[in-house]
Amino acid sequence: MTVLFTDIESFTSLSEDMSPNELLDQMSVYFERVSGAITQEFGTVDKFIGDGVMAFWGAPVERPDHALRACAAALRAARRMTEVNDQWEREGRPKLRVRIGLHSADVLVGNVGSTERLSYTVMGDGVNVAARLEGMNKMFGTKICVSDGVLAAAGTSLVVRPIREVHVKGRSHALVAYELMGIDGEDAEIAASEQDARLGRMTWDAWRQLQRGDVAKAAQIYRAILDAFPGDPVARSQLETCDVQLENAASA
Repeated sequence: MTVLFTDIESFTSLSEDMSPNELLDQMSVYFERVSGAITQEFGTVDKFIGDGVMAFWGAPVERPDHALRACAAALRAARRMTEVNDQWEREGRPKLRVRIGLHSADVLVGNVGSTERLSYTVMGDGVNVAARLEGMNKMFGTKICVSDGVLAAAGTSLVVRPIREVHVKGRSHALVAYELMGIDGEDAEIAASEQDARLGRMTWDAWRQLQRGDVAKAAQIYRAILDAFPGDPVARSQLETCDVQLENAASA
């Protein structure tokens, strides 16, 4: 199955500066856009958790394309919220920037709870990883962070770029986190832009150099990315890591 989590960037600060009615109005729009995208892609909305949404694909109806559907929903939700935010900005209202995490794994699904109250939900390590990936967006400056499990399950139509290998707390094995940028095909709402496609190709070039152990070449490409896309948070973060490794190697 594939599990999705969303939340709102800097929600605590935003909620402090808004009246209850204003907050309710904008949050209702956000929940409507996100849950609508999930439903359109045949996902199951599990619950609303504060400013977050939890959803999954693969139950109660089994779907072989669960990962691809989840990625499509994430892209639709993010892009619909971008349109809403543009409108709110014109109206002088605060933006609600959405962050999304996705992970595909074997999980437990069914009615869980007590004798007095049950909830149809998913549990397991895969759920925890999806939640962690959502939180990683804050670290990387990304909107949609997906795992290597999603990439393997969704097929070759995803347009992603590798961020880095990450260790999730409580897990013995690392995973590779990717930024989801689009899906190849004729659906314009979820397609990657030419700029995103170019950024993705450049990031893959740097990543392959890292996998070969050529940190200097990778650093060179990350600098080229920053020249072409000033302020790109992924390239900036990876370049800092490369520079530290090069300095350590030089002083060894």
